[in-house]
Amino acid sequence: MQLKYASLVVLFLIALFHSPSVADDYIWPTDASRLFSSSFAESRSGRFHAGVDIKTQGITGFPIFAVRDGYVSRINVSPFGYGRALYLTLDTGEIVVYGHLERFNDEIDAYVRNKQKSVGKYKVDFNLKSTQFPVAQGDTLGFTGQSGVGYPHLHFEMRNAASNPINPLSKGYTVVDNVAPRITKVLIQPLDALSSVDYDFQPKIYWPLAKGNHTYVIDRAIQASGRIGIGVSAYDQMDNVGNSFGTYCNELYVDGQLVFSAKYDRFSYGRNNHFKLDRDWRQLVFGRGTFYNLFVDFGNKLPFYGGRETYSGVIDFKGDAPLVLDNVQPDEIVEIPAGVLSVDGTLHTFEIVVRDYWGNASRVRGRLHVDGSRLAIRDQENSTLDSIYNASRFAGGLALEDGENDPPEKAIELKTKFFDRYIRITLASSEPLQDAPQVTGWLCSGKKYRMPLIKKSAYSYVGAWPLSGCDIGPLPLTVLAVTQAGDTLLQNEWIEFTTVARGQAKTVMSVDSLCRLDFKRNTLFKDLFVRIDTLARPVNGYDVVGRFYRIRPVDVPLKKSVTLSLAFPENDSLPGKLGVYRKSGGNMRYVGANINWNEHSISARTSGLGTFALVRDVAPPIIMALSPGNLSRTTNPQPRLRAVFKDKLSGIGGEESRVLKLDGEKVIAEYDPEALVLFYTPEEPLAKGEHTVEIVLIDRSGNRAQKKHVFYID
Repeated sequence: MQLKYASLVVLFLIALFHSPSVADDYIWPTDASRLFSSSFAESRSGRFHAGVDIKTQGITGFPIFAVRDGYVSRINVSPFGYGRALYLTLDTGEIVVYGHLERFNDEIDAYVRNKQKSVGKYKVDFNLKSTQFPVAQGDTLGFTGQSGVGYPHLHFEMRNAASNPINPLSKGYTVVDNVAPRITKVLIQPLDALSSVDYDFQPKIYWPLAKGNHTYVIDRAIQASGRIGIGVSAYDQMDNVGNSFGTYCNELYVDGQLVFSAKYDRFSYGRNNHFKLDRDWRQLVFGRGTFYNLFVDFGNKLPFYGGRETYSGVIDFKGDAPLVLDNVQPDEIVEIPAGVLSVDGTLHTFEIVVRDYWGNASRVRGRLHVDGSRLAIRDQENSTLDSIYNASRFAGGLALEDGENDPPEKAIELKTKFFDRYIRITLASSEPLQDAPQVTGWLCSGKKYRMPLIKKSAYSYVGAWPLSGCDIGPLPLTVLAVTQAGDTLLQNEWIEFTTVARGQAKTVMSVDSLCRLDFKRNTLFKDLFVRIDTLARPVNGYDVVGRFYRIRPVDVPLKKSVTLSLAFPENDSLPGKLGVYRKSGGNMRYVGANINWNEHSISARTSGLGTFALVRDVAPPIIMALSPGNLSRTTNPQPRLRAVFKDKLSGIGGEESRVLKLDGEKVIAEYDPEALVLFYTPEEPLAKGEHTVEIVLIDRSGNRAQKKHVFYID
């Protein structure tokens, strides 16, 4: 009776999973579950997730089905990424991708094996004609697994006819989801040198309070002025699932007016790297969480947004009092893109609404008080500083009045923090000051500029120097201050950096000329202000050749990879063993090793900046296990061959660098990069008697390891 009841339940579930949706005739792709572990367009290591992940309860082997009539148009088998992946072109012209499969159906599996044998490789990627594997809706195409990267699950992806990912839920699929997203943090950030948040020039994170009914509030007014960008950290969930997902729709309202909206329905693979502009890359890099930008950043060409102009969603909070500056107009200091919305008045409200695909929503509300008065440079003709400033001008800078003693060197310490379009500068004095110091320099327009300052204490002030719009660096500044004791402090400062403008090809060198960055015209989303410092060796236990180079900024995303070259000594005895490595915590991670013998340098392409050095790798890979064991005996005529290994430095190269042999012949073995295991099961029974299994490994520096076992089949 129990078996009969269980059978009826199974039949009911199969019918449920195969039932067409109301909106379109697409069936669910597997009977594993209707539960997600990941959603469309959520974060994936600097890119968007191109599909949805369907839970398979931590096991493998559930059948996958053709969601509509069509044909198998592509097969891609790789140890990495989607592992075993099948591409199905539908009768609509759309493309469906099934990833991380354990195996294909018998007919397709046999075809793939023959392909692998013909090229002698496990990794294959090929297209198929429409007549080779036509399928009908509901046909079994393969079985779920965990090939490639990740735990057991089915990656289910839908693309339009142009092969760009679309949200599968838009095809009428339904899941049980009555859970509203959760809002965890709000980010408010000034976007240029004439904007501030809570009387400072750096982004600030706020933790809202939950008030029930999916509503949150920030319980105090936030002080703001100028161009402000807002972001939100939020995640979604669904019934009976502990996983967290990305949101589907984000909206920003200011004073009840919708000023920004984003819906994650589709994107182009060619712009997948624009993820770093849709989310706040700076906060992500520094480990402060994932924030959705509620504005369109420079270079962002994604299709998600209601407004596409640069800075759509950015609000210019002008306030009631105009900004007062010394003989300079604001548009000479900062570039204000067309998408900015200007609002008047001192008090404003904002509301952020985040929704999942099913309309479950949460919202957070806050208040903004606009106060730009602390950024104003007021008329101070009678102040001590202005008297000194006006009486002591000379070509190129300032001099002390006759009869004054020279001030102590570096009486005021400057600390700098670079942002996308300005430098935040903190001035800290060892003695209390009478008034705000004067910090002066030259703008790109050629005008002398005095930087507005905000007082933090009697000893410290903070300001922001504009950078956008010109090719400058290093930046010379003059700092003039008077202590409460009446002493005059004067010092000249140089802030070192090199500007690489977006759309510009440029080479940037370190001071010692041993580190070089080559930028192409399409490398950048936005202007980059590059600083290269040499460091004492920050990582022990590595054979480092030369210096460590800290290359900043690390928190501004690159559109394309940049070429980094590090020079090695002409008399180096083993340059072929060198590689460019990047510091990651207490370890060094291999980046690449293209050797230039004429320039005596090693180069590599890197998608991000950081701390790099040349490291020598002379250690061979380590073979930790090889089975069957040496001199072992088995009655199984098809024993599983298996090798476990690791490499501490450069890592194992491609498939040709990890070779498993049976009786002296290379076999087409599967590689699990997460477990560092190479394995193979013979397709045909082996003869009784003696056999050999052998593993040969070569790392990226050419170091070789080899082990061979003899085993017997009884």
